[in-house]
Amino acid sequence: MQLLMIQFKKRKKAKSIAMAFSGVILTAWGANAQTLQEAIKYTDNEQFETATRAFKSLLKGQPSNGDIYYYLGENYFKNEDADSASYYYKKGIETAPTSPLNFVGQGKLMQFEGKVTDAKVQFDKALTMGANKNTVVMLKVAEALIKAPQKDLDQASKLLEVVTKLEPKNPEVYILTGDMFLEKTDGNNAIANYKKAQDLDKSSVKAILRVGQLYGRAKNYTLALDKYQDAAKVDSSFAPAYREQGELYYMAKQYEKAKTKYKRYLDLAGNNFSAKQRYASFLFLNKEYKESISLFNELQKQDTTKNFVNRLLAYSLYETGDYPNGTIYINRFFNRATIEKTKIIASDFEYRGKLFSKTGKDSLAIIDLEEALKMDTSKVDLFSDIGAIYLKSKKYDKAVKSYERKLKATNKLNANDYFSMGRAYFFNQDYMNADTCFGTVIKLQNTLPIGYYWRARTSNKLDPDGKLSLAKPYYEKYVELTTDSKKYLKEISEAYEYLGYYYMLQKDNVKAKELWMKLKEIDPNNNKAQKALESIK
Repeated sequence: MQLLMIQFKKRKKAKSIAMAFSGVILTAWGANAQTLQEAIKYTDNEQFETATRAFKSLLKGQPSNGDIYYYLGENYFKNEDADSASYYYKKGIETAPTSPLNFVGQGKLMQFEGKVTDAKVQFDKALTMGANKNTVVMLKVAEALIKAPQKDLDQASKLLEVVTKLEPKNPEVYILTGDMFLEKTDGNNAIANYKKAQDLDKSSVKAILRVGQLYGRAKNYTLALDKYQDAAKVDSSFAPAYREQGELYYMAKQYEKAKTKYKRYLDLAGNNFSAKQRYASFLFLNKEYKESISLFNELQKQDTTKNFVNRLLAYSLYETGDYPNGTIYINRFFNRATIEKTKIIASDFEYRGKLFSKTGKDSLAIIDLEEALKMDTSKVDLFSDIGAIYLKSKKYDKAVKSYERKLKATNKLNANDYFSMGRAYFFNQDYMNADTCFGTVIKLQNTLPIGYYWRARTSNKLDPDGKLSLAKPYYEKYVELTTDSKKYLKEISEAYEYLGYYYMLQKDNVKAKELWMKLKEIDPNNNKAQKALESIK
């Protein structure tokens, strides 16, 4: 296979926003599962809705089977629904108190909540019930210790060593051992264990996927793509392989390929809610806002309880200029987030602030944009948004300070920033600093007329009697560059008036008449042009 020749840029923000919004997407397997293993496979393939139906179908026939409750809880946990996961772990304990796995589930939730001591009690209870010989329990405890925010890799390692001795040909133990070494940033041992799992089970797509993810983490994107494609070859219905390919192509800015892989991912997931939510998130990140809005609206009809839909729908509506509806959905998001204690991220305040600004609530907009900056200091462009709001509100001193804050944070401003900062100085009657700003605009964008126009206006203020003719070269350049005299009638009329008077003062009536005639051509009813032409005669 040819090397994947792609250049990657850091996409941590987009990645962080995708992690915060996404659900998951997976494989469609058809009818209800006949066995617990088939139902678990739906979860492994991230086909969570299908898995839920399968587990519940199994529970109808085996209502006292604690393992089914546990794996149904796991299905919810992996679909980022901790409340439902907790419900089924507890239900499993009530229904089958001698089944150890649900204690592992409860412990895992505690571990993820930072309640390490309480989690240990649950884990120890589960391990004791399994007489420290139940390899499934040991693997699940080890997995929780490896993947929780506060990890205990040493304890996980001890459990995995025991399982390896008891079941040396179990590929799952080597996958988890690889995960453990990966958390220790020991890539060599991680890949060795993943490959061991592959040797034991040639059809283990999870092991192949893990190797690909390891390569991706090491920024060896070509080998990562190879592995994801290998996983898809081994099991063409394994949806995560297509998801990973889609995200890899997205990072590489190969958007059409990314979209194709995500669509395949969506097809395999049977168009279930989780699949559609992740695909809608991808469309948003790919700036295909109209498509994302359509899909988010569809998701709203399916389930109104998912607050992330309110979030991204608000974002997408803002990007398409539908500010009133965007405001409705961002307010829904914040209201529900307060009730549900959902984590609010910087971009939530950013978009609400921008929507407030677009709907005339400038004071509230500034509060939110400042909050977004506190949460994420890399969002330096928000200084420009804040400056623009102050400029619109005629709070010129505060507008200038906003652009100064951006300059301090970045050591540079773009042409738009200098232009807005120059106007703030101008309206605050600080003409020297305004002149400097507009001069910088001209240096950065020397073919745009607007910089010359505003520098001419500023020069007029610095040279009110016109003795130094400071504005002349800038008005001349503005006239030279401006091609649409109807659209910019006010500005170009001002330029012709200045230049016409200038040449009259210079006693150059020929040139003066030429300029006044040009003004009369574009504005036949211009009284100044009429009077000037009469006086020249």
